[in-house]
Amino acid sequence: MMRRPAMLNEPRESGVSRIVLGIVFAIVLIVLVFDLLRAFVFLVVEVKGDSMRDTLYGGEHVGSGYTGGDILYAVRGNDVSRGDIVILDTTASEAYDADGSAVFSAEIIIKRIIAVEGDCVRCENGVLWRKEAGGEYVPLDEPYAKGRTPDFAEVCLGAGEIFFLGDNRANSADSEDIVKEGYPLLTTDDVVGVVPDWAVFIKGFSTALERFRAGIYGIFA
Repeated sequence: MMRRPAMLNEPRESGVSRIVLGIVFAIVLIVLVFDLLRAFVFLVVEVKGDSMRDTLYGGEHVGSGYTGGDILYAVRGNDVSRGDIVILDTTASEAYDADGSAVFSAEIIIKRIIAVEGDCVRCENGVLWRKEAGGEYVPLDEPYAKGRTPDFAEVCLGAGEIFFLGDNRANSADSEDIVKEGYPLLTTDDVVGVVPDWAVFIKGFSTALERFRAGIYGIFA
């Protein structure tokens, strides 16, 4: 039996359509996977303000806040080490007041851990020195630091306490201000997430992905 030749106007499956559908499926799958990771593994935090420049971009100052900053993935938990970038919830601290009368008015802040329980730290002539438990004071090599670190007298950390600074030393509210104002230091209990090095490295990707994700959800909302 002879096969009837296909008419020119009969619908044919388009290779371009298959590619487009494949891309859409891949995007939806990526979004769903990241939603699961967000729910159980990662915190997603947008950087706001200048305190971590130039390591992280905190957006443009608009009105009373910031918009357009880097969006980071942080691993949930409070297992911190010296040098870690961490996400802190300040609301349980005496140094927090929403009206701005204390050191922190933002509930969530992003800083770098300088010292932990058992350490002592001080700053002389803009140079940060740290003494770890049982050791001697050594100057810290801080290639990430921007500007001069304000001088402060020795601070020794008790059980669970952490000492943190923003990388932009001239424009950051941090542990040095907490001590100066007479408030208790924050502790590891106030840490809600740790930003791994790879998350800083892919900050451009994570920012684009999260903004794309927000746009997708906005379409279907």
